[in-house]
Amino acid sequence: MTEPENEHGATPTTRERLVEAISAHGPITARALAERFGLTSAAVRRHLTVLEAEGVIAEHVVPVAQRGRGRPSKSFVLSASAHEHLPGGYDEIAILAMQELARVGGEEAVERLAAERVADWEDELDARVTATEQAAGDELTPFDRLELLSELLTERGYATTVRPLSVPLPAPARQEGSAARTLVTAQLCHGHCPVLDIAAEHPQLCEAETRVISRIIGAPVQRLATLAQGAHACTTHIPLTEGRTP
Repeated sequence: MTEPENEHGATPTTRERLVEAISAHGPITARALAERFGLTSAAVRRHLTVLEAEGVIAEHVVPVAQRGRGRPSKSFVLSASAHEHLPGGYDEIAILAMQELARVGGEEAVERLAAERVADWEDELDARVTATEQAAGDELTPFDRLELLSELLTERGYATTVRPLSVPLPAPARQEGSAARTLVTAQLCHGHCPVLDIAAEHPQLCEAETRVISRIIGAPVQRLATLAQGAHACTTHIPLTEGRTP
């Protein structure tokens, strides 16, 4: 299998591959990275030590309330400075243009531009869903659609992953003997934002993305965190289905 080329036309180094994986899947541990690339944990840790010293990655601190017993595994995310060196899709002139648009047209003009920027997401995803369903001869599940959306956004520079979550719900008190229910959800995580600097000043871009994701999913979604607000990733809560546990 031939390794994909990086932006310079060369095979990516191990550290470049690690940085890409941390961007898309962080917070992630050295052990998980080793399993992903078929390397030893010791070799991965040596690379991570260098990347951390260079300020490319940073340790992800787990809130105390979320820690279990024992010492938690050390995990990593991209540092704030590393995001500035990833491919962007805009430059200083774009930031100046947004500032001028807001000055001349007001917030409504910025909101219209934000909506226009993501207007093709729905049509593009519908086309991919249709092609996939025709090839498979079956209707896609909401999670399948979410996976296709993740692929689309990764192509647009968002380094997106889908992380399924199952939340147990207590059975209704009035229905004794009934099985506990499970709320099936997912988190759509962007490890990179191609318009990060602009979004930090104009949150309308984030809001437009959230609205179009909600329309694609066909249910209300909620942004839990954004890179523009200093989080290590943009995280969107996605409700999927509600069922019963086995």
